[in-house]
Amino acid sequence: MNIGLSAGRDDCQMRQLLVWACGHRVCGVSATPASPLAYVGPADEETTVPEVLRRRAELTPDAPFVTCDGTRRTFAEGLEAASVAAAALAAVGLRKGDTLALMLPNCLEFLDVWFGGALLGVVLVPINIQLRGAGLRHIIEHCGATAVVVDAQFVELFDAAVPAGVGPERRFARGLRAAGDRADWLDLGELLTGGHPAVSPASVAPGDLATVLYTSGTTGLPKGVMTCQNAYAVSGSEYARRYVALRGDDVLWTCLPLFHINAQTLTVMPALLSGRPMVLSSKFSASRFLGEMRMHGATVFNYMGAMLIILLKQPIRDDDADNPIRLSVGSSAPKDRWREFEQRFGMTLVEIYGLTESAGVCLASPPTGGPVGTCGQPLGWSEVRVAREDGSTADPDEPGEIVMRSKGPDAMFLGYYHDEPATARAWDGGWFHSGDRGRRRADGPFEFIDRMKDSIRRRGENITSYEVERVVNEHSAVLESAAVGVPSELGEDEVMIVVVPRPGSEIDPAELSAFCVDRMAAFQVPRYVRVIAALPKTPTEKVQKFELRAEGVASAWDRLASSGRR
Repeated sequence: MNIGLSAGRDDCQMRQLLVWACGHRVCGVSATPASPLAYVGPADEETTVPEVLRRRAELTPDAPFVTCDGTRRTFAEGLEAASVAAAALAAVGLRKGDTLALMLPNCLEFLDVWFGGALLGVVLVPINIQLRGAGLRHIIEHCGATAVVVDAQFVELFDAAVPAGVGPERRFARGLRAAGDRADWLDLGELLTGGHPAVSPASVAPGDLATVLYTSGTTGLPKGVMTCQNAYAVSGSEYARRYVALRGDDVLWTCLPLFHINAQTLTVMPALLSGRPMVLSSKFSASRFLGEMRMHGATVFNYMGAMLIILLKQPIRDDDADNPIRLSVGSSAPKDRWREFEQRFGMTLVEIYGLTESAGVCLASPPTGGPVGTCGQPLGWSEVRVAREDGSTADPDEPGEIVMRSKGPDAMFLGYYHDEPATARAWDGGWFHSGDRGRRRADGPFEFIDRMKDSIRRRGENITSYEVERVVNEHSAVLESAAVGVPSELGEDEVMIVVVPRPGSEIDPAELSAFCVDRMAAFQVPRYVRVIAALPKTPTEKVQKFELRAEGVASAWDRLASSGRR
């Protein structure tokens, strides 16, 4: 059944359409709840991405869907663009079950190819646009891509990693004509405007494979996470209905990349399911952030913890809280500055927890927020617990590994692509093992502690990297930092802190070490300090700590050596 009223244009909806047409929220409009939304994709039934797209376009065809790079589309226009893309992809030979690799920044063409492929039953393989060389080639070869679509700026690096004759023969580039012709590449724009005969959508079932999403590789080679059609609808529906509780005047905004599960299931799908508009930004800019929110009237945005820290380091302005945002939804908000952020910017933090394998989220706080440092409770589809090493359930407040499973079919990932051993290991005992350490508080909410491989054990003491980073980030010259464990000649680990200086600042490792001595336990004080220009990150701002560990301590300042002690 559909939830809520039909898409009649009451006063609030008309006001939002006026705001949309003007490109900004009307001054003085209060963020008061509007009439219930007309959802598609019933919460208690299975469905598919193309079915949600079609039903939304039928229900509210003229309602605004997406703004990107100054272009606005309605839901009907979104379906039309997808149908055109489906015809184009079919014309070059793509069929149900084929894999289509996509290496694009946030843009409308990403949505066109994604949804066009979905109409055909093509399996989309989104690729991290920062990948190069062997990492890029690994994914293309591992997924067996039938065709590939990239942005023109990536053509040369793609050819270098995947020469002609090695990867897919059908290669298309967005903006190729503007960048100059390339051998073996065709222009995506010409393909999409080629006037190809319309095709009938394929028969796609809720349990069919929709995407293969390669993990960001924070612990090594990425694995292909197989996500089915219905998992997209389940995750998007839970987001829209439960832990954000979208309203009739909401506008979704994201700068997180579309090749990641977060933007797909927690921005695009909620927009389609609820009928609320979304704004797709190309990248995060702390200096332009609030201005962009005001311009678009954005009320809900998705964050990664590093974004909040960087925003807090912007100069304080009297009008910081004068913005339309009501909810910020994400993970790893800094515990010690949580309430400071909410008060300064006038919004509520809704902390969540999830992985690509859980279609983005399996724990979430309520729309009113939750206790500082917590990431909520299981969603309607998920069972989550904290497990000891022997597999038994940990007591309240006892640390252990976060494990999960779904209550029904087709809500979590289907397994790792072409990797049955990894799938079996991940599902040991019938529960998916996250590799994350956490605890469940006695009063109910869960807390994420750390990646288990990012935990540091020094001389019998367990050290949480977050606690080291929290103190280091308080230093006025530090923009951001990452703490990792490195091998100790005494066994176990030594602590290394890798720091990025703020623009115009310099970091003296000895002075930073003294700063830490005064602010943390002696066993937590980093032995090694490395200063670098930027931390290696995924596009979703996750620090790739395995790279920092691999680079070692050769270029680091050594606290013990500087003191003459070994």
